[in-house]
Amino acid sequence: MSRLGSILIGPCVALLGACSSSGLAPLSTGQSPVEPGSLATPPVAHETSLVVPGTPTEVYTQLARGIMACWLGASGPLKQSHIYHADARPAAVGGGEAEIVLQERDATLRDQRGVRAFRVQVTPDPGGSRVVAAALKMEAQRANAMTKDIAVWAKGGSGCELGALFPPPPPPAAAKPSKAKKTKPQTKR
Repeated sequence: MSRLGSILIGPCVALLGACSSSGLAPLSTGQSPVEPGSLATPPVAHETSLVVPGTPTEVYTQLARGIMACWLGASGPLKQSHIYHADARPAAVGGGEAEIVLQERDATLRDQRGVRAFRVQVTPDPGGSRVVAAALKMEAQRANAMTKDIAVWAKGGSGCELGALFPPPPPPAAAKPSKAKKTKPQTKR
């Protein structure tokens, strides 16, 4: 066998040896074995997946408008605590796939993008667009309201479940102007 053949076959045999179904003994790396499922991402508390009519670009636009108006608008319940970030591809590239992420605001970071708290993915589907919304780090009541909002907006509806559930705090009371003593301007003589 040539040197090149043994170089190519060596890694293949090593890979096959790592598979328990190949009949060969597994290779030992000196580390403890990884339990199946131990590398999986933690379970998501609230997730919704639905297929809606429309292109991913159209659905993404509806969702972005709803999020910016309801959750992050001037009186939105997440305006002060979260930051919006989105990646959207054109329809000609990747079919218009999009991902919207809300991250907790972290003042210690330069761009203030902290932990990912909520994610929405929009992908092409034979029935239109698939929307998957997942609350990654949100309390249950907020997460439930947010996934309901996403489902409504994805279908072209309007409303703001989160805003109704968590209305913004009232603005601070305006201070009353104090009555200052009036003094006569002094004139020079």
